[in-house]
This record gives sequence, structure tokens and C-alpha cells, in this order.
Amino acid sequence: MIKGFLEDANSKRNRNPAVKRWMNEVREVAYRIEDAIDTFLVDIEGNRAKNFGVWSKLVTPIKKPFKVKKLVDEIKAIRSTLDTISQLRTDLGISDASGSSPQFDGQLELFRPARPSDVDDSEVIGLDRDKNEIITQLLDTNISRRAVLSIVGMGGLGKTTLAQKIYKSVELERHFDRLIWLSISQKFDVQILLREIIFSVEPNMRKENPTISQEELTRKLKESLTQRRYLIVLDDVWRIDLWESLRTTLPDENNASRVLITTRILDVAKAADGELIPYKLRFLDEDESLTLLFRKAIPIREPRVEHYRADLNKVAKKLIEKCGGLPLALIVLSSILSRKERTSDAWQRVHDTLDWHDERAKRCSEVLLLSYVDLPNYLKPCFLYFVSFPEDHQISAKHVIRMWIAEEFIPRGGHGTMEERAQDFLEELLQRGLVQVIEKSWDGKCKKCGVHDLVRDMAIHEAREENFFTVFTKEDDEIQFSAQKVRRASAMLQCSPPTNFGIH
Repeated sequence: MIKGFLEDANSKRNRNPAVKRWMNEVREVAYRIEDAIDTFLVDIEGNRAKNFGVWSKLVTPIKKPFKVKKLVDEIKAIRSTLDTISQLRTDLGISDASGSSPQFDGQLELFRPARPSDVDDSEVIGLDRDKNEIITQLLDTNISRRAVLSIVGMGGLGKTTLAQKIYKSVELERHFDRLIWLSISQKFDVQILLREIIFSVEPNMRKENPTISQEELTRKLKESLTQRRYLIVLDDVWRIDLWESLRTTLPDENNASRVLITTRILDVAKAADGELIPYKLRFLDEDESLTLLFRKAIPIREPRVEHYRADLNKVAKKLIEKCGGLPLALIVLSSILSRKERTSDAWQRVHDTLDWHDERAKRCSEVLLLSYVDLPNYLKPCFLYFVSFPEDHQISAKHVIRMWIAEEFIPRGGHGTMEERAQDFLEELLQRGLVQVIEKSWDGKCKKCGVHDLVRDMAIHEAREENFFTVFTKEDDEIQFSAQKVRRASAMLQCSPPTNFGIH
């Protein structure tokens, strides 16, 4: 019954803040119910399993009177809270949606998506010109010094995608002796970055994984790159001091070696190389946005925008206006549309559901949030669990599947093994664009996956809102969480969580 009420309330969350607060209260009491059941099974009923006969059942409550009384008091408090929540539900007009909306049931056939397309969903329209211009600059030997080129743009604009297309180009493979890719993110350790550079140049050292001081790292790095023309890509740089830390460790022999940086911050790009103008990535125009939207939303690709159906084209123009030419927003939105009926009414309902703001970043966040809200209830905890992994982490599909099973996110019963059903859950998240494939196994299944920065930011916000998972970073104020009950907690590296909160 509680699940049914939550489903109905979830559809009203963007329109009524009181409903959102009510949902948090329901989740909290649901957690308390889970804890009460676990307490009974472990502390009381579990003790009976060790004994047999009527006498042991009578003696158990006498042996543990304090625990029994505490559990009884907690159940009474839960029932009282449920009475209050039930009255608020009536006042807010929330109904039980369990009868009208299909819920996942172990007895029902589980959704089995088709195999992912061979086309990379992160590939976007309109990057060929940018790619050619930047490659031309990278290959320009008239600049013999080690030059640093920067691609600048807001999150979701396609900086990483563009850098990947450049990095994999044949022209660069022929021109440079060494190609090295490093994902930086907001938290970085210079020593770890230096080790990654050396391991990329000397792959055998990665297997040995020797303990090396920073001075030794610097010396070996210069030896490895000396008399070699190299290209190092630093993806997603947030701080100015990163390049300052790496500058002296990389040799500059006037052989036209290059460093390519992607960043959201213009000052970072300017500080890296004051002589070169940062390459500012543009937003997509209307035709490019329509092409991208239809290409991802409808499998059949039409050669020209004019050939798209007129009724869908009209609604699509209103949708792309909301996205503001942001490729990530268009890709996520098209993933939602691909699961809807191909009618103007169905697409119009998606348009009307969005709660947009003026700033482009907030627009994209709302698109990403809608993608999360659109998830079936059984997939939401699986998706939110990705916030427990560090930023830019390559997540093992096998590992996250086992964690889901351990957390009991995968219902028992139904068709196939729990691992197979969990694999189906992951495939659906991949199809919806919330999780991205990083590496495939020999049979085409996802081996390693990851979450885009903006998607992860949205997931962290939602996980905190729902008290599902709280991620602590060094910048977080301890007071912010001191009085908060935390269901699950994760602390980033070099960060200790507050000591005065309660984990329940």
C-alpha cells in the first residue's frame, strides 16, 4: 500500500512541495519498518531458530525483555506515525496507485530490452568541424614548443566526446609517438596522475605496480618521454594548479609535443597556455538539434529534417528549444521519447511535464531529473546506487550487480537467476541513457560502465533528498549533516565523514 501511495505522489512531486515532504516522511517510516522487521528476525526470532519446542518459544521473550519491549515501543511509534501520515495523505489528495499502475512483480515477465545498438549513444551531431580544426592545431609544427590547447564549455556540451574523437583519429596516431589519456575530475592526486602517465608509456610497470616516490616518478617520466613527441589529454580539469603541478614533470624538447585539456572553466584554459586561444565549444543550432533528437528517439534515420513527420516535428521544435542546443540534454530527452508512443500527444505530455528554468545548466538538470522520475520504481534504487562510486570511476558491471543483489534491490522469484534479472536491470539503465558503456565483454555485454558527471550530480542530489545515499566531500559542512539520519553513506577519498550523525 505504501509503495502504491509513493508511486502516485511521485507523479506530483514537481508541482507540490508539500507532497515531496510527505514522500520523505513515508520513506523514513518505511526504513523504520524494515529495521523493526530485521530486529525481530535477528534478535528475537533468530534466537528461537537455535532451539526447538514450545518451552524455548516461551522463554525467549523472558531472556530478552529489554529488546522485546524496545521493539514493541518502536512498533507502536511507527503505527502512530502511519496514522498521521495517512491523514496528511488524505489532505494532499494522494491515492493508492498500485491498482492502476503496473508494479514489478517477481511473478510477472521481467522487461528484457533488446541488445544495445552498435551506434555509440554519446556520439553527437556537429562535431566534425570542431574535430578537424583542433586536429589541425595539434599537427601544426610551426609551433615547436610544447603547446597546451584547451576545449572549453559547460557540462554536457560534448567536450569529452569531442576529445575522444580527436584522440582516436588516425592522423594523430601517425604523428605522435605517445598518446596518453587521463580523466581528471574535481578531485585529483598528482602522484597518481604521474603513475598513470608512466603506466601508459610503460605498460609492463602497471602489472608490477612498484612503490615509487614522487621524485623517482618525475625522473622516470622524463626518461620515458625524452626524445618522443607526445600528446597528453587531460579530460575534465577543474583547477588551475593541476597543470602547474604537471608542467615541470613533462619534458619540452621543442619537438611539437602537445597537451589537450577539456574544462568547464575558462580561467583554467587561459592559465594553461596564455599564447593560445581556448577553443570554445558551441551549442547546436536548430537543424542539428532536430537531427540529433530524431536520430536517437526514432531508430529509422531520415536523410533530412524536412522528411520528419510534420506533427512530431512541431512538438520536437518546442522540445529542442527547452534544451538550448545542449547535446547531453537532447540525448537524454530523446532516450525518454524513444520509450513513448510516436504521437504528437505523447510527446506533448513529455514537454508539459518538464519544469524548466532559464539557465541552460538548470534546463539540462531538469531533463536529467525527468529521466530519473520516468524510471520504474524497481530501477530507481539501482540507479541511485551508482553515487557510491567515485567520479569518473570505471564501474565493473559484475561488481555493481552483486552489490544490488546484496542490498536486496533485485526481487526474488520470477524468471532466470537473480544475476540474469540484475543484468536486465543494468541493460535498461543503459538503454535509457543514464548509464554509459565504457567497455564490452567478448559477447557484447557491458563489462564496465560509468555515469556522466551531470547525471551523477543529479543522482547525488536525489539520493540525499530521499535519504537513500549521502555522499560526503571535503567541502561539505559537517553541520549540514550533523542532525540528519543517514541510511547509506559514502565519503570521497581524503575526506572523513562527520562524526556526529547517526547511520540507521
